[in-house]
Amino acid sequence: MRPRLFAALLVLVIGLLVWLYVREFRFLSNTIGVKWLVIGSMLAMALLTGFLLWKNRERFSPLERHLPEILLISVFSLLFAPLFGSLINRGLGSPRPRSFEFVAETAFYASGYGILKGEKLKPTGWKLQVKDAGKTIRFQYKKQAYFPLSKPGDVIMLPIQIGLFGIEVMELQ
Repeated sequence: MRPRLFAALLVLVIGLLVWLYVREFRFLSNTIGVKWLVIGSMLAMALLTGFLLWKNRERFSPLERHLPEILLISVFSLLFAPLFGSLINRGLGSPRPRSFEFVAETAFYASGYGILKGEKLKPTGWKLQVKDAGKTIRFQYKKQAYFPLSKPGDVIMLPIQIGLFGIEVMELQ
């Protein structure tokens, strides 16, 4: 393959992966136990990358000459591991509504350039706080307020998806 064509395709693939990552942030921020998903994904990807590099060690010899390539492959695989872990977890999961104890739902305002004089403020999203077995969990969504009439202590049902790895994702948008 010609080097310029390969470089152009590589730039397109990396751009697509970054775009997917940005779209996945919404789900990662609403994942219960996201820390374990990220750690597990990075560990699995490190093992897979190490195995593939070891399997193709002839291609990367002498090591001193190919060290930048090996480092690039290793770093990019670790950076994108949480994306693949989240996509696989969510994609092969099953939805199950689950009850939580309602704590609060508050609106938030986000503006990339600040508030202009005379601008009428509208909420850009909502933050939901719930309790599960005494532990406070926070979710975030943008479409609408889903629990405007709920009071602290009420039991609410949330659409939770149990992922392939057993990690739960709340699906309100």
